[in-house]
Amino acid sequence: MRIREINKKQWFDFLTDKQQEQIRASTSEVVFRKGETIIKQGTAVTHIYLLSSGLVKLASEDGNRMTVFKIISDNTFIGLMCSFARKNFDFSALAVNTSVVRIIDREVFEQVIRENGDFAMHIIELMSVLTVKIVSDLIGLSHKQANGATATILLDLAEIFNSHSFRMPFNRDEFADTVGFSKESVIGCLTAMQKDGIITVSGKNIEILDPGRLLLVSRHG
Repeated sequence: MRIREINKKQWFDFLTDKQQEQIRASTSEVVFRKGETIIKQGTAVTHIYLLSSGLVKLASEDGNRMTVFKIISDNTFIGLMCSFARKNFDFSALAVNTSVVRIIDREVFEQVIRENGDFAMHIIELMSVLTVKIVSDLIGLSHKQANGATATILLDLAEIFNSHSFRMPFNRDEFADTVGFSKESVIGCLTAMQKDGIITVSGKNIEILDPGRLLLVSRHG
C-alpha cells in the first residue's frame, strides 16, 4: 500500500471538532526557504512536523556523506516514525523548495491519540507504511550504483507529481547531490536513459517514456 493511498482520508478527518481545535491551538506554521534545514539529524524530538506544502528531502548523514532516501510532498508527516519510539531524529529534513511546515506540540498530539482510538489506528498504520518504505529505500540505495539511484529518484518524483511528465525541482548540481553521486555520473545516467528510450530530457523537463524499464533500472542498477 502506498502512502498516498492512506492519505486519501486526511488525518484530521479522524478527529472530533474539539480535538481539531486542540491541535490547531498547539500548532505554529513556519516557512522554510529552499535549502534550509527543517530537522537536523540528532536533534531531540519535541514536536510533530507536518509538511503542508512544498517538497522536502529526507537524508541520512554519515560523516561527510549525505544519502537522500526519500522525497516527500504536501500533507505528509515528517519523521513520524521517530516521534514516539526515539528521543532524537535519526535523519535530516531539508526543503527542496519553499515549504510550509506545521509544527505541532507533541504532548497535545499524544493526548489526542490516547483519547481517539480510530485516530490512533490511523497513525499506527501510517507509521508502519512509512517505516517499511523508508527501510526498503535505505537498503536499496545502499546497494545501488548511480543509474539505479537516479532511476529511483525519478520514480519518486513521478509519484509526487502524479505524472510521468514533470519539471525537475532541482538544477543539475542539486539533483546530483540528491542522488548522491557526482554531477558527471548523474548526467551520464540521464543521457544513457534518454538514448535507450526510457526517458526524454529537455532542460528541467522530464518525461518517462518507459516506466517499466525505469523500474527495472531502479531495482537492479
